[in-house]
Amino acid sequence: MGRIKNLDIEARAIASLVKKDIYRQCSWALDDKEYEDLEGKEFNDTHSYLMQLVARQLALQLGVITNPYYDET
Repeated sequence: MGRIKNLDIEARAIASLVKKDIYRQCSWALDDKEYEDLEGKEFNDTHSYLMQLVARQLALQLGVITNPYYDET
């Protein structure tokens, strides 16, 4: 197997671990009193949105994207 293929496999595994960590960190962040009124679908939607914001910030900081507000498609 080539190096690029191996790196792709490693990247997928690392991304899975990072996603789990982001999930936990977002859950912890929403455990604050400011968000204690969120329940059910509203909590899930807010959690998902926060995860997307974190992913966008990571992409910006890594230089994957350059526009902080819109998809670059």
